[in-house]
Amino acid sequence: MPDLLLELFSEEIPARMQAKAADDLRRMVTDKLVAEGLVYEGAKAFATPRRLALTVHGIPARQADLKEERKGPRVGGPEAAIAGFLKATGLSSLDEAKIQSDPKKGDFYVALIEKPGRATIEVLAEILPVIIRTFPWPKSMRWGARSARSGSLSWVRPLHAITATFGL
Repeated sequence: MPDLLLELFSEEIPARMQAKAADDLRRMVTDKLVAEGLVYEGAKAFATPRRLALTVHGIPARQADLKEERKGPRVGGPEAAIAGFLKATGLSSLDEAKIQSDPKKGDFYVALIEKPGRATIEVLAEILPVIIRTFPWPKSMRWGARSARSGSLSWVRPLHAITATFGL
């Protein structure tokens, strides 16, 4: 199983913020991985005056395929309910849905939804920028000409480099 290495190189991080920042980085990345269905074997974060680093070991190369059953309206139910069910599940017609019987409630439609898992590298490319942009520093700053715009990156000190590798 592949490993992730993330290193954030900046100007000197205040000493009182280093340990908490390393812990926050580990927590934020691992929580997002688990939320995306990527269970890992272990994670370790490190902090130095100019670097925050994280290693996550044993991440699967792909997300697992998802199979979900979604219960719909009763057979012969209102047209609006059936149309909403088809739209929400992505089915083109009721022929694609199963009919399940319930002795107390009667027959109802059930959609079997299958979502193929994405490659982990795609998931990481999506979540890592969000984590870096929303990192919870007690104080942060902007730097450079492009930082004047709202929504630009702010960090405890100017960032010089971000390195992220994923592989064996």
